Amino acid sequence: MLKIKFLSHLILGIAVFTSCSEAEKLSGPLISFAIPAEGFKVEVGKSLALNPVVLNGEKSSYTWEVNGQVVSSAKLFTFTPSKIGNYSLQLKVSNEAGSDNKTILISVFSNLSPYITKIFDYQYGPGQHASLISSNWKGNDFIGQPWIGTKLYTSLGGWGGYIIAGFDHAIKNGDGADFAIFTQPGPASEPAVVFVMNDANNDGIPNDGEWAEIKGSEYNHPETIHDYQVTYYKPASNGNVTWKDNIGNSGELIPVFDSSSWWWSGYGSKTEVVFNGVKLPIAYKNISTQADSENWVVRSGMFTYGYAECYNNLDYNNSLKANVLDISNAVDKAGNKVNLSEISFIKVQSGVFQIAGWLNEISTEISGAADLSLIEYSAN
Repeated sequence: MLKIKFLSHLILGIAVFTSCSEAEKLSGPLISFAIPAEGFKVEVGKSLALNPVVLNGEKSSYTWEVNGQVVSSAKLFTFTPSKIGNYSLQLKVSNEAGSDNKTILISVFSNLSPYITKIFDYQYGPGQHASLISSNWKGNDFIGQPWIGTKLYTSLGGWGGYIIAGFDHAIKNGDGADFAIFTQPGPASEPAVVFVMNDANNDGIPNDGEWAEIKGSEYNHPETIHDYQVTYYKPASNGNVTWKDNIGNSGELIPVFDSSSWWWSGYGSKTEVVFNGVKLPIAYKNISTQADSENWVVRSGMFTYGYAECYNNLDYNNSLKANVLDISNAVDKAGNKVNLSEISFIKVQSGVFQIAGWLNEISTEISGAADLSLIEYSAN
């Protein structure tokens, strides 16, 4: 029995000695990484492969973080940014004997324009700014960064007026909002329907089939008409613009503060113009209780997301003064989801057919658009 105890103690002692020897041999890792003094510079959408040299890296674990979020546990990490901005990458290597970490600064840039670079078509819907729209004007204020120099907003006019524009690159469909449409900015919402298109044939022209509509909050509203058409007619002498639609309705546009034919002046000698698109519900109601006064407000709970020139709603960004929209919400004419990986073109169309008292026609005014991956902005 004594011999057995002695042998057991001897084996245990050898095991402890061996364990201590292995611990003494194991050293903490040391990261060796050649980092430029000003950090790395990477173009958005391109990749930077990071393969650090680690002394004593055996039996070590690796943790990569981007701006505080763990993104990888592999030794080799490839950083592929989808948005411009400054990024802080941290690598931590650990084993039983210790750990080391290294911080890497990366500046992500782009040589592409974040903003609209080309206007393909612009048609003003009859409204109060018609006399300001020359027949050959193409919405140049919609191009580039908004509100620079003498640039103002682009008026789409009354129902049906639209602008078709494009970027110098494809906007990727990422997580969350992908592009922004800048508002006037102004005091009151005048909702416009937004359409998108991918440049599938790579010819730089928006001719790739049907437009996909960004599905907004009123898409399924019983007052929304998805295949609507209005024909506007040139006034006789000094009369008002008259109209007929494709569901049997007709009427005239009666401005409150002016009833002359200047509402038609932008169309020159044309005797009629036709617009097709989505007719949204009436946006405004007069809540005044006095017969001799008006107090027009947007109907409660309406136009909460998915439209251009809408303020104080879920997708309005205060820092940008813009509505931010998600490509993933695009649907076809039947309302089915369209899986677009990217878009190159947008169409924005006045969506409300209403003259609201002293407000006159509900006519969208917008100031451009941007790829959100190429601009820095603050969340609300």
